[in-house]
Amino acid sequence: MSCPDDKPTIALRKIIHDQAPMRFFDYMALCLYHPEHGYYAQEPQQVGRAGDFFTSVSSGPLFGILLAESIAQWWKQSNITGSWRIIEPGANQAALAIDVLTHLRNHYPQAYADLCYVALDPLPVPNGFQKQALTPFGDHAVARQSLDGLDARPTFVIANEVLDAFPCHLIEKTDAGWQEVWIESTAPDAPLQEVLQPTDLTLPDELSEPSIPMGYRTEVRPAPQAFFRSLRDVISRGRLLFFDYGFAAPEYYAIDRTRGTLQLYRQHRASEDALAEPGSRDITAHVDFTAIFHCVDALGMKVTTFAPQEFFLTKLVPSLLSQGLWQDSWQNNFQTLVHPAHLGGKFHAFECSVGESTEHDATALQRLAIAPV
Repeated sequence: MSCPDDKPTIALRKIIHDQAPMRFFDYMALCLYHPEHGYYAQEPQQVGRAGDFFTSVSSGPLFGILLAESIAQWWKQSNITGSWRIIEPGANQAALAIDVLTHLRNHYPQAYADLCYVALDPLPVPNGFQKQALTPFGDHAVARQSLDGLDARPTFVIANEVLDAFPCHLIEKTDAGWQEVWIESTAPDAPLQEVLQPTDLTLPDELSEPSIPMGYRTEVRPAPQAFFRSLRDVISRGRLLFFDYGFAAPEYYAIDRTRGTLQLYRQHRASEDALAEPGSRDITAHVDFTAIFHCVDALGMKVTTFAPQEFFLTKLVPSLLSQGLWQDSWQNNFQTLVHPAHLGGKFHAFECSVGESTEHDATALQRLAIAPV
């Protein structure tokens, strides 16, 4: 349980009351990222069987080992010489960092010798936790709250379940057109309330379909342009690899997905009540990967992969087998990561390049429902 008492909820209720009415977007941002009372501002205990949700990282070390293999392959194929880095936004408990660093140190000592792993988290408490966790790796790992001051060098970015935690707007189709959810508070200890207001958001083209029924509710997440730009600016050449649950836009805004994808998690129990216990539960929505494509494309990045997690991870196993590194004890971990009924079909790998590819991958464009130019 990530929040053992009601202090975050009590404190946030007062803040929300003082600032209400507010868009759901701002409410979600407060609940997750308030620097003292937000869900992710607490000591990172949210992930794993004892936490609120389960991820590829918490399933065992194999996810990090396979990502280390992917990174090592890129390092060798790119003929990287001299200093290079890995950046992990949203490093949480630093478990992925530890798994990746340990594998590179043990099996790719030449790459490890020139590596600096940057665990990136803007919130002070998890940042301090990550600093402590990465101490055994010395100068090969640092925990930072921002990328300010970093030079541009060869870089591989990895991020697991980061894009889904960016705040989103909630909208609903009504007789008066598309309207946006705002949050009202009549008193700090009173239940929060939703109200619908006319929206000025630019909506995805898919929502212009006249067949979308009244009462249809979904999310619209602004493109995280500043986030991707900050990463691009410290990469001389490299890759950005994101794992998350989501869809291409036509599936995201399918007519039968009438209540959107917004979910809250606490102690592995899902809920759709976004207004209960602010600050004590994870709030998340699936990723519109087509929108992410448009974001990175506008920044000059080229998409190299968009595929189910099962496809991406399975193709990395031969590298371990050829080196005699595969361990039979990983079999259950592997099944959890790649089986379509577990994490393999639920999650997608989205990879793009900076300063390398000159064209987008045609298969990735097709899966993203991007018409060829």
